[in-house]
Parts: sequence; structure tokens; C-alpha cells
Amino acid sequence: MTVTHYTNPILRGMYPDPSIVRVDNTYYMVNSTFEYFPGIALSKSTDLLNWTKLPSIIQEKSQADLEKAQSNEGIFAVCIRYINETFYVITTNFAEFKNFIIAGKLATDGQSIIWESKRTELNIMGIDPDLYFEDGRTYVQFTGYIDDKGTKAIQQVEIELTTGEILRGPEVISFGTGGRDVEGPHILNQKGYYYLLAAEGGTGIGHMITMFRSKSLWGPYESAPTNPLFTNRDRANQALQNIGHADLFQDQHQNWWLTCLGTRPATVGFVNYTNIGRETLLYPVDWSDEWPVIYNGVPEETVSLKDFSEHAKVLGEQQINAFIDNFEHEQLNPEWITLRQPLGERLALSKNQLTLLGSPFTLSDIATPSFLSVRQTEHQEVFHIEISENSTYQNGSIGVACMINNTHHAAILVSENEMGSYDVYKAVTILDLEINEKIGTLMQKPTTFSLTNTVDAKVFKVSNQNEAVEYSVHAMHFSNEAIAALNTGDMQGIYVLGDAKAVVTKAMRETIKE
Repeated sequence: MTVTHYTNPILRGMYPDPSIVRVDNTYYMVNSTFEYFPGIALSKSTDLLNWTKLPSIIQEKSQADLEKAQSNEGIFAVCIRYINETFYVITTNFAEFKNFIIAGKLATDGQSIIWESKRTELNIMGIDPDLYFEDGRTYVQFTGYIDDKGTKAIQQVEIELTTGEILRGPEVISFGTGGRDVEGPHILNQKGYYYLLAAEGGTGIGHMITMFRSKSLWGPYESAPTNPLFTNRDRANQALQNIGHADLFQDQHQNWWLTCLGTRPATVGFVNYTNIGRETLLYPVDWSDEWPVIYNGVPEETVSLKDFSEHAKVLGEQQINAFIDNFEHEQLNPEWITLRQPLGERLALSKNQLTLLGSPFTLSDIATPSFLSVRQTEHQEVFHIEISENSTYQNGSIGVACMINNTHHAAILVSENEMGSYDVYKAVTILDLEINEKIGTLMQKPTTFSLTNTVDAKVFKVSNQNEAVEYSVHAMHFSNEAIAALNTGDMQGIYVLGDAKAVVTKAMRETIKE
């Protein structure tokens, strides 16, 4: 069946700063993960539209120490490249302010990548590093300040790949077009030129993709006559906004594609705000002329392939499925993430159930609370868990929570009282406002917790066969606009405090059909 169109995003929820590399007929994608663990999201696909989540790359502290990562810090933009049968990812851990490379090899079964536990550090002061290989040499492009006046520029170094030693540079190769925050560089060698792909305008509504080229790798670089190459900064009516931080790659038929980040803000009244975070988009590219033309020039949600019949040949039928976990496997599904570090002995999987022990840490702490979460992927979506009778409360509580950072989060929590019934609490933190109030009591143990996301509200609910208690809070409080930062999106998950023990038999995230 020939695909005639598809829908963006191709990776939904907080999957920003995409970078893609193809090995034979398989594509591998990495995304930023910030303070969440494990770090560097990794996915693979054979048709570009349907992506299988692989275990994230950073699993050990020797690869990156996220223990002290503040909200919106941690693993910044990642680039993935492949040469000499080896994968290389390069990124910045903002919590350490270290740039580093991790190498990996395909497993013998070809189904996964085995990553080295040690990293190669680079002595560069910047973020958004890119890897470019040529004639046995390795070059890194990155963005950073070059003076004490806040001037940013794309800089370049040549390095020794195995040690990270800098052989030349850093040297400025581009200041961009003059937009703020020039970043996200990638170098490509095409048509007798070195092309420099970049992003400018900050990662908010001014975001845009720009391009430059030079006959020499070290510049000078000239600006594309059509810059910005791709943006919706002046198209407020488009469903996708904040378009930027892109990567260009070719499919097995040598067709060019662009992947980039964008957001799907919700509109409530006259206000737009973003709960889902920055997501991964995909567009066909025509590079038959000197400069690439991305799609029809407009970053649209529905991509028509009417003028891209060759591109359509590599695509499969797009599937957007619910996430359902019955905990049938020995390993945790890669969709689940925690904050900063693994949960260790607090988390166990056995006999179709997940057991999560409580912790003294809360979502407000720069720590690792007992919070096991998945990304919010749609404006209208339900996350719910079913818990076993074997769950115990003791001097603690069990519930579900959502958060966008450590000063903006909410939960519904249940504690057992002295009478043997179960008190339900509304727990909301918005900046310095903290609410922790009892809103009801269940006479019997809860069996289900849920969070219903809508465009303007988050509805928390706990129930058993006979009773239910719920409350709602405005979704705007957990938006990028509310916290004036655009790195992360909303996470929702199982939350256990104190000496409680949650035994979860099923977790599900599904779209609410309109």
C-alpha cells in the first residue's frame, strides 16, 4: 500500500532535539531527556513512521552523573552518527557541564546496541555538539558564548576520537543570521560544499531552521538566500509551533528527509500553552538544487506526499497505539522513566506485577523519589493504573502524579487511617503555593488510580468497586509557558511515599476519542 500522507509528530510526547542515522535499512533516533533517567532516549524504525523504543543509552553514572540535575538540566541535545561499524552519540550533561562521546556496537542479533560504560570527554565550553567525520578525521561543532556580552556562535574543533584531545580550535564558523541563540549545528558535505544546518531564535515561538555553506570546512560560511529555511514563527494559525533543531539524513533510496522538533500548543480561550513538550517531526526534502527545500516550506501537522512519490516508498502505514503494560517481561518497558537515578531495590518486576516501594523524597526534591512515569503524548489522554490488594500503606501513601518540573506538580494520594479506611489527599505544588488537603475517604482499598488530561484541566481520580474521589486542576499550571522554560513536557506516573508499597498489575495510557 502506498502511503499518501502521514501525521506529525512521529514521536509524540517529550522527544526533543531529534537526530537520526541510517544503518542499512534501519533508522536509529536519539532525543534529549534532561533530568530523567535513563538518559538519551533511543528508538529504531524501518519505515520512519513507526518507532520501537529501545533501552535508553545512559544507564550508568560512569556515562553521565544526573544525581544533582536541576529541573530542565541534565542531558541536552544529542547527535548520533555511525562509522566503521560503530555508533557514536555526543551530548552535553548540563548537570556536570561536560560534553562527551559514548560509543556502541550492534548486538550479534542485530536487535539492540551495546553501549560502552565509559565516555570520552571533550574540553569544550558549549552545548549541542555535532560529530562530523572526513578522511579519518573527526570534527565537533557546538554552540557557546564567545565573550562576556552574551554573544553566541557556532564553533568547531578537530578532535582525536578515542581520547577527545583537541587538535585544532575552537574556532568560530558562524554567528547565524543574527537571530538569538544560534545552536543545533550539523555539518553535511554535499554538492561540493560543506553545509551547516543550524537553529536560531530560541526554542520558543521564534524558533527557526537556518542553513549556511562554505567551500572550506572551517569557513567562511554564506547564508542561504531563503533563510530561515523552515519555521512557523509568523504562522500562529498552524497547529505546530516552535519549529527548530533539525537533522538532515537520507533513506536507502537516497531521498533526503529532515527531522526537527516542534510543539502542539493547546488553545484555551485566547491563550496557547504547551503541556506535552517538544516533539519529533519529519518532513520530505527536495535537494535537487543548490539549497534544500523542506516539504512545501510550511511545517504542517498533516504531511501530503503528493509531490514526494519516491519518499513515500520507504514509509509504512502509521500506527498510533495506546501504551498498555501488564508487566509480562523481566525488563521494564523503555517507556518508563524516573528522575535522575535508577530506583534500585525500590522497584521489582515479577508474576505480571510491578512493585514500587515508597521513599522519603518528593517531587519537589532534587533527588530520586519513587515516581515511575511515562510522557504525556496527547492533549486529551487518560493514564491509569490498577493496583493489587497486596498493596500496603503503613506510614505512607500511594497515588498518581504529574509534573513538568520540581516546582510544578500535582498528585492524588491515598493513606490508610487509624480506622482502617483510606483518606484521599489533593497534593498540588505551584511555585511557592503548596496544597495538601484531605478531600475524601474510601471505606475500602482503592483498586484504580487515574489522571485524565484535557486541553484545560487535569482530573485526578481514585476509586474502588463502590466509591470514587476526584479533583481537577488547571492544566496551564503544568505548561512550558507557566514555568518560562521549554525543555521538558508533562510526565505522569505511579507515585509512592513513605513506607507504602504499591503493587501495580496494569498501567495504561490511551487517547480520549473526540
